[in-house]
Amino acid sequence: MCGVFGYVGDPVDLGDRLLSGLQTLEYRGYDSWGIALARDQAIAVDKRIGRIAGVSTALSGSDIGFGHTRWATHGGVTEPNAHPHLDCSGRLAIVHNGIIENHRDLRAELLARGHAFRSATDSEVVAHLLEEQVGQGRNLASAVANVFARLQGLNAIVAMDVVSRQLVATKHVSPLVAGSVDRGAYIASDALALRPHLDQVVYLEDGQLALMDRAGLRVVDRATLQWIEPARVTLDRNLDDARLGDHPHFMAKEMAEQPAVLERLVIHQRPQIEAMAEAVGSTPTTLIGCGTALNAALTGRYLFARIAGAGVDVVAASEFASFAPLLRPDGMVLALSQSGETVDVLEAVKAAESYGARLGAIVNTPHSSLDRLVDLRVLLGAGPEQCVLATKSYTAKVATLLLLAHAVRGSYAEGAALVVRAAEALARMLEPGSVAEIQQLANRIHSSDHLFVIGRGLAYPSALEAALKIKEVSYIHAEGFASGELKHGVIALVSDGTPCLVYAPADETRADVLSGAAELKSRGAFIVGIGPEPDPIFDIHLAVPETGDASPIVNALPAQLLGYHTALLRGNDPDRPRNLAKSVTVK
Repeated sequence: MCGVFGYVGDPVDLGDRLLSGLQTLEYRGYDSWGIALARDQAIAVDKRIGRIAGVSTALSGSDIGFGHTRWATHGGVTEPNAHPHLDCSGRLAIVHNGIIENHRDLRAELLARGHAFRSATDSEVVAHLLEEQVGQGRNLASAVANVFARLQGLNAIVAMDVVSRQLVATKHVSPLVAGSVDRGAYIASDALALRPHLDQVVYLEDGQLALMDRAGLRVVDRATLQWIEPARVTLDRNLDDARLGDHPHFMAKEMAEQPAVLERLVIHQRPQIEAMAEAVGSTPTTLIGCGTALNAALTGRYLFARIAGAGVDVVAASEFASFAPLLRPDGMVLALSQSGETVDVLEAVKAAESYGARLGAIVNTPHSSLDRLVDLRVLLGAGPEQCVLATKSYTAKVATLLLLAHAVRGSYAEGAALVVRAAEALARMLEPGSVAEIQQLANRIHSSDHLFVIGRGLAYPSALEAALKIKEVSYIHAEGFASGELKHGVIALVSDGTPCLVYAPADETRADVLSGAAELKSRGAFIVGIGPEPDPIFDIHLAVPETGDASPIVNALPAQLLGYHTALLRGNDPDRPRNLAKSVTVK
């Protein structure tokens, strides 16, 4: 979840460079941040609570340093708990992403041996364990290898030694990316932060260790410390897709990009989709994901049933371990993810692999851990998604599943026409007049404490996703339900004036959904209808174009826009909602 960025090499204005790199990585965590760099044979540290935007640091030029932006797990949001953490001597510093599951036992050992702790984090034990190793005469690479062997859990660490002027990094599951420049090297949690600096990068694999100094980057086997020639990946240095441009927030930018994303997907990803369709069409398939990706997977279950006449299972990735023993030897597990680094998804995929399943992914981030794990993949090509909330990656996943279902049936062109139609519909819905209607609705509901969303059939997962999007960014308690379940307990939650969004597509579910809306209205609910046609039961109608089986794509946008504008009215930051982070790399 946390963001790491580091440099070693010829002296540069390192304070500002570290802040710039960390700001690119803030989507990974943003409750606090810190940087550390060398001052002769000492380490200077600047740590703060809050966001990086608009701040500066007094730390400037140096030849080695790193920084960290935090998503708190152990210890509150305080300056002492922010990274980097130093050893007792002040020679070594570390930054860490993950959770050290045995940190209490390690801390107790270190306290008994006289170490002084300055934070309540699990991470600080690494600095003191390294201190002991280096004190016994080991070089930094050997020390990091020995210490990492003692850590339980899914972790990534980068260590700095101001005496040897070296950075050493290693990982288990949590991502690290590094690369060389002329007389130096960089490392980060995400290649996005390295694009301004590097042409090629190395994605560090589990069991490897990266050594960085003024000579550049070297990779060794962590167990033997023998050199490895790693695979190098060329980066796209075009930074336009990572900039705000004229948009006020990344969420606004990424919602606006959805029509173009879908049109590119139809054109460029057809070979990948058809290759995956051959596998999915011939083997039992399970879709897995977390959060928004899980809602996309649930939509996929309906699409496969409606279009391809095929049944697929859907399991939350965090719950997959309970179902993995049921996998058939010829089965396939298809994982959905924006980042490709979500730890619950990666663990589920590895569990599936251990049972002999074939592995596939629908993923937005090329060369991510998930992309490198699977046999087949569809890369969404949506570009960087820096708002914590998923918008364009969600609609791209749903579009991919729609195309995949059609490809299984042998009707890719029909699916492509539907996706293009949905892209055109989204473009119309993003026009100022349509957005103004949703702004007016946001004015009506932004002071509400509760909001409910109902749908049926293909629109049921859309209701779940709409509620998730609204609660994530506005902090209004929102829940999505299958409309047929209202009378089985849910309706007890509705009181006079409760806003209820009703997905009423022009399909076989419309009459039943409108019946549910009538039940809600009779209890005093304020009914917002979302669908192609109005109805007298609606207090407000948000019109969406009729797009048939592509309706989940167009149904996503009203909730995205409503969440966004409601968040602004409530004074929330739509790009960085409280307590959330984009890439969930801890369990």
